[in-house]
Amino acid sequence: MRLSPLVLSVRGSGSDAGGGQRGSCRFCGLRTPNWRGLFSRAAGEDAAACALCHLVRHLDRETIDDEAVLIWLPEMTQAALNALARGVHLRLAAHGALHFISTERPAGADVSGPRPLAAALSAAFAMRARSGEALTRLGTTSPRALGQALARLKTETYAARARLLGGLRLWLLGRFYREGEDIYAELLATPGS
Repeated sequence: MRLSPLVLSVRGSGSDAGGGQRGSCRFCGLRTPNWRGLFSRAAGEDAAACALCHLVRHLDRETIDDEAVLIWLPEMTQAALNALARGVHLRLAAHGALHFISTERPAGADVSGPRPLAAALSAAFAMRARSGEALTRLGTTSPRALGQALARLKTETYAARARLLGGLRLWLLGRFYREGEDIYAELLATPGS
């Protein structure tokens, strides 16, 4: 399957669909057996997306600033970063430490514990540290602020956003809200999520 480009967006159309749907995320390739979102990729063509790719395509969500932070990471695509984030989230969740994904590394903190946990924490802290460069380049690390700016762009400028945003990426903080409730741990517990 050829993957679709995953670009920071606000104009994703379509709706969340749940329960029992089969398919792979069209942006990162993850098999999504129990949850996917539907998006308009091109004139009327729908594409399945996992929860993480859904967030990238919906910077206009009310809860996006609690779910993600902007980082500068030109050496990795957003789809690859989502795959890394998912792996980090799964390891942290397995050790009851998913809440650490949304924090910055405390100064002088020693990352210790079981090797998989230490590796996941190191990766999470390293990615979160990349938000400083996003702040320097863009003036914010808020996905919502970027979403508001994107929503004001003219159609032709919006269409060029992948090139204009360069190495700006979304680091996902291990949360996904639906109707005010964080359901991300439930999504992670689903095989293939």
